Amino acid sequence: MPPQLERLLYTLRTYAWLWDPRRFTNLPELKIDRPIFLVGTQGGGLTLLSRMLRRHPQAISASGDHRYWTSSDEIQNTMGLILPDSLSGIRFKAPPHPHFTPPRSWCYAARDLFPRYRRRAEDADLDQAARFKHCIRLAAVRHAPDRQNFRFVDKSQSFIVRAGLVWRLLEDCQPQFVLVPRDPYVSVQRAAEGKAGDMRRYASFLSLEERIDICAEHYANSFRSFFEDAESEGFPYHLVRFERLLEAPEATLRALCTFCGLDFREDMLPQASHRLPVGSRYRDRWFPLRADVNQAYLDRLHPHTVARVNHHCEGMIERLGYDVRR
Repeated sequence: MPPQLERLLYTLRTYAWLWDPRRFTNLPELKIDRPIFLVGTQGGGLTLLSRMLRRHPQAISASGDHRYWTSSDEIQNTMGLILPDSLSGIRFKAPPHPHFTPPRSWCYAARDLFPRYRRRAEDADLDQAARFKHCIRLAAVRHAPDRQNFRFVDKSQSFIVRAGLVWRLLEDCQPQFVLVPRDPYVSVQRAAEGKAGDMRRYASFLSLEERIDICAEHYANSFRSFFEDAESEGFPYHLVRFERLLEAPEATLRALCTFCGLDFREDMLPQASHRLPVGSRYRDRWFPLRADVNQAYLDRLHPHTVARVNHHCEGMIERLGYDVRR
């Protein structure tokens, strides 16, 4: 299928809920059971891990079930138009900035924008909770094969700086958080070079060194915020390093399924026999797994990347399971 047509189908399926009249109604009080939120930074392996989980027959996302396991899985974007501002703002309802235009992937947690995106448990209220649950239930009504037995899976990246808020809004549902880091030096280098869409656009007026600064701030503030919220609210989380997922996918996924309360199935792992559903993007993010994916970035690691990551992420690099570079 031509890439342009594939992307069109993906977009149509992502926003098909806009034409569903049920979004205007009082939906059934379906039980939202332990929704699973994968949090990290863009390009850090969230798509791969999300796809694995969403091959489970209980799993749904904002725009598909296990049969469309490559569907859009960021409710912050998919349903951003009807979510509270506090849970959106990446593509829709983005706080204004004179230079950092949306959509944003590697700047919302940097110094200039961070205060406008950071949300904590004390920012929660009943209206936000009701609207959030309405969106999840709308996804269930539209996509869950069994409305009494579904697990919502999402990887809205901005939730890493809003984990406390998400926890409080859904506390009665016992949300489960999966923290997914990727090597901080690789992540920052990769994003600053232009793999991050916003950094690619901002290259017209920012130098590489300036983009590295922004990305290092973003990485540090993202993970620091999550740790702060986990400690202040006392919610459990499971850490999956991207590199570990590539090196030992079965063991890593088995442990994650145990944490999430899902039965592990071999077919959740990437296999050569799998065919991605019609209307898929990022077809390279499945099979085969490439354990050496970081090496190209490490080979050309900019000295400024090392310096700024060490400065901004002091004390956190080791906590995430990585070695400090000098």
